[in-house]
Amino acid sequence: MSNVRLESVGDVARITLTRRSKANALDSTTTAALREAIVASAEANPRVVVVAGEGVFCGGADIREMEHLDAVDAERFIRGLHGAFLAIREHPAPVVAEVRGAALGAGLELLVSCDLSVAADDAIFGMPEPHVGLPSVIEAALLPHVVGLVRARELLFLGDPIDAAEAARIGLVGEVVPPVDLETAVNTKVERLLRLSPDALSLQKRLIGRWLNLPLDQAVEAGVSAFRAAYGTDGPKREMRRFWRRRE
Repeated sequence: MSNVRLESVGDVARITLTRRSKANALDSTTTAALREAIVASAEANPRVVVVAGEGVFCGGADIREMEHLDAVDAERFIRGLHGAFLAIREHPAPVVAEVRGAALGAGLELLVSCDLSVAADDAIFGMPEPHVGLPSVIEAALLPHVVGLVRARELLFLGDPIDAAEAARIGLVGEVVPPVDLETAVNTKVERLLRLSPDALSLQKRLIGRWLNLPLDQAVEAGVSAFRAAYGTDGPKREMRRFWRRRE
């Protein structure tokens, strides 16, 4: 897969953007390879997925390619990006973003498409689209849910970058650590996920995705259905027995 590397170790899949010389900018080729890697990892049924980038996480969509798009090509380009991000959101396993360097534009949309995140404390974040004459679209629609409408407007209208401390303060990333500790912190989060029920985590991920699109009463009913589905397996009783054994 061009500019993307997929590795599997035990129950963990790791997807790495390798277009380092271009700050892992997402051109059409890299975007297609990213989606292919995500789909391939889902077919392999890992319990956790890590998404990372060599050098930096992702500097955004490829401006050199976008500069030459017409209206038809622009729609094709942006739908391709959405397809890759949607594949992450629909992956049955939790996806953890390992953020170093920068998560800008499409890179920030890649980040918020993941379920959990750890960032280096020198990373920067932002939606610079206003500075190149474009609105922020597709998974930028998640930002009001993630950081609230007021803060999302600041990010989307002004396009100013923010540092990792601010990103953590507004809820854009879950954890911030020194760069030297980033890989260890990600591994710790992965190990914690591996100790939990994969069926429960998969149900929870699907449920969170549905909550984003449902009014409250329907979201509650979706939760009732997920709760019932959990008892369609022996998972809850097995995990509860383990819980009591640990307490004893």
